[in-house]
Amino acid sequence: MTTERRRYFRIEDRALVKYRLVAEEDLPRERDFIQLNEIRAANLHAVLLGVDMRLQELIDGLREEHKAIAQVIELLNRKISVIERVVALENAERGGGTHREHEPADVSLSGGGLALTAATPLALNAYLAVDIVLLPSHHPMRAIGRVVDCRRNDDGQFAIAIEFDEIREEDRETLIQHIVRKQSANLREERRGRAA
Repeated sequence: MTTERRRYFRIEDRALVKYRLVAEEDLPRERDFIQLNEIRAANLHAVLLGVDMRLQELIDGLREEHKAIAQVIELLNRKISVIERVVALENAERGGGTHREHEPADVSLSGGGLALTAATPLALNAYLAVDIVLLPSHHPMRAIGRVVDCRRNDDGQFAIAIEFDEIREEDRETLIQHIVRKQSANLREERRGRAA
């Protein structure tokens, strides 16, 4: 099956997502940033969160048999957490904006874009810098998206469809693999439910 076909598979998922409007004159700079694959300080916490959760599980396992090793790892982890907080605060002071966490969101994901619900509408064809952290892997990625649909729901929220205009091919492939794994897991659960 080609990557081109797989990019249109869609799943309902939960991810950490944040986005901001990008003016057309800033698009070249934002596109360059995506290709450089840098992690901005504002996204650092979301990236490290998954690593920290897994590290804590391993430390808990070590604690009983290797108490000293577990303590050393905990101290190193605390040291890294302090550095991460300092970087985030310095970024905010340099005009990087206030430090905001990614918001967990129910999303419809595909290799070509995403759809989500928001309290505020977005203009059609508006460009967005979209930060996504996939769960449970906490894999971060950024894309430039274009709003292709925005409609008010019955509950007063807005259903927003975003098509990826720019995304690193490595990130698109990671996203597609995530979607395929989720689809397989959903199918297994469905089969188990029918067999029960």
